[in-house]
Amino acid sequence: MSSEKKFPTDVTPKYIPFDNEHSDILKNGEPRPLDLAKEFKDSTVIVTAIPGSFTTVCSTKHIPAYIDHIKQFKEKGVKRIIVFATNDPFVQASFGKALGYKDAENFIIFATDPEGKISSQLGKDYLLDMSKAGMGLRLERYAAIVVNGNITYIGNESEGNFSDISSPENLLEKLN
Repeated sequence: MSSEKKFPTDVTPKYIPFDNEHSDILKNGEPRPLDLAKEFKDSTVIVTAIPGSFTTVCSTKHIPAYIDHIKQFKEKGVKRIIVFATNDPFVQASFGKALGYKDAENFIIFATDPEGKISSQLGKDYLLDMSKAGMGLRLERYAAIVVNGNITYIGNESEGNFSDISSPENLLEKLN
């Protein structure tokens, strides 16, 4: 799906940048605000969302695939990849480290979308109610290409599934 809509920047997510002092999974620095408007300014950013850190598909397929394709994203001129979840910034930071992403460059930022407030602005199909499973409101799995703040591609999965819609290969192809 293509769009010329602005990616929401009026909610400030939090993240904990990786640093060598806090490289252990159980050690994290302090959460920081992530200024999305600043991140998107004069750049191409990939945004992808997951239903939950440490869940099976997110941990074994979706996000590891992005980590495996960092070089290709950089070659396409991508400034940053932002991974959103409703999890808190401590869980998000530990999730990145558990996946083996331990790079002080912080090309990939594991950030929180508090209560889905950012994703809900994209539309109701970007939230996933997992209350019946005891997990509350989560983000639907999705991926977006944001160029200078404008969404040039966005696609979402259904019921937390993972397919080519939110795969890094699909986004790399769309960047051509």
